Order: sequence, then C-alpha cells, then structure tokens
Amino acid sequence: MSTYTATEILINAIRVSWGNRADIYEFVLNEDLHVIECVHVESLPQGIIYPVNNFRTQLQGVLFELNHVRVNPRLDNTYIIGQLTHALEEIGVNVYNTPRHDSMAVCYRPLGEITENVRFYFSESGHCIFLCPNAKLKAVPSLSRHRYG
Repeated sequence: MSTYTATEILINAIRVSWGNRADIYEFVLNEDLHVIECVHVESLPQGIIYPVNNFRTQLQGVLFELNHVRVNPRLDNTYIIGQLTHALEEIGVNVYNTPRHDSMAVCYRPLGEITENVRFYFSESGHCIFLCPNAKLKAVPSLSRHRYG
C-alpha cells in the first residue's frame, strides 16, 4: 500500500429532474470539496463519457443526487474520505462502517454506509454544497412588539 495521500475523490451522481431520464455525471472533488472536473456519463459499461468543459456555468445551481463514491485504491484515502464524511455529518447524514484505508472494502465502498440520500449542487466557484436530507421548515418565532414612547 502506498504512503501517498489522496487529495481527490470522485462522486457519481444523477441530475435531479422532473422527467424519468437519468442523467449521470461524475465529479472530481479536491480536498476543499470544490469540483475540479466533470463528465457526463452516457453509458458507463460502454465507456461513453463526455467532458463538461464549462461545468461551472452550465451546471451551476443544478441539483444532483449522490449515487456512489470512488477513490484511487493505490493511495491512502483516509484524509479525503474524512473531508467528505465531515461535510455529510454537518448536514445530519451519519456514516457507518467506514473501511480502513488498507482494506479491500475501500475499493467498492470507500465512504462506508450512509443513512440518507444526499443531494448537492455547486456554486459558481465550484464549491460543493450538500443539502440536509431531512430539512424541515420551522416557524420563525414571532417578534415581540415593543412600545416606545
């Protein structure tokens, strides 16, 4: 096992849309969880993949749902997986059974198991914004009325 630390992670996601069409995209995120590369997957089994050159403008604000995560098994992915796990935990998604960096499970389930479906979008700068899956609207407390004078 290599002692080099991975600083990128690949996320496979479906574009959320009203139709039944499943547009699949893959995003490479850096250690700050910024999208640095994007491809549109026409057919993964047939290897038909198209780069999305202007993804920051073409896909900015588009909603995606996380399918799976992939890592480079030749590198130590502990740090980058930790970055993504922390971001998910901040929105209320629990991550269980995260494999050790030297386990074979890191090849097929590097993140472990998550408790919720995760949706995300990214900003113009490419920052990935994960959304809380259990977000509920809360009433804003009424402002107390003060009488002056």
